[in-house]
Amino acid sequence: MWNRRSSSPSWKRTLNVSTKYLVQDLNRGPNLPFEENSFDATTYVVSIDYLTKPLDVSKEISRELKPGGQAIMSFSSRCFWTKAISIWTSIGDTDHFLIVGAYSHYTGGFERPQVSDLSNSGPQKAISALFKRMSSSAG
Repeated sequence: MWNRRSSSPSWKRTLNVSTKYLVQDLNRGPNLPFEENSFDATTYVVSIDYLTKPLDVSKEISRELKPGGQAIMSFSSRCFWTKAISIWTSIGDTDHFLIVGAYSHYTGGFERPQVSDLSNSGPQKAISALFKRMSSSAG
C-alpha cells in the first residue's frame, strides 16, 4: 500500500513497468508493430472520436490482446469539434456508446462490453469508459 511516508507505492516497486513507447498516427497507418497475443490490456484514452479507421484500429487491438485481455476505451462529451469525425459530432453521448460498442461487435472476438460513467453528475459530463474483454477462446 502507498502512504505519504513511503517514497513510492509498493505496487510500483513490484511491477515490471516498460519504459518503451511508440508514437504513431493511427489515421495514416492503423497497423501496429506488435506480435499477436502480446498484451494483457490496452487503452484508448479520449482518442476514439478522432480515428478515421476505427475498425482497423480495433482489429489491431484485438489481434494484439491475449485471450481474456481487456481493452479500455475512454471518451468524452468534449472534443476538438474540428478534428473529430463527423458522425461523432452529429450525435449525443448515448449514441457514442453505441458506436464504440459497434466497433467491438464488428471487430469480433470481444465479449459484450461494459460501460461506466466516470464523470461527475451534471450537465457537463466529462468522461465515460467502455470496457471490453477478449473472449477466452479468442486468439
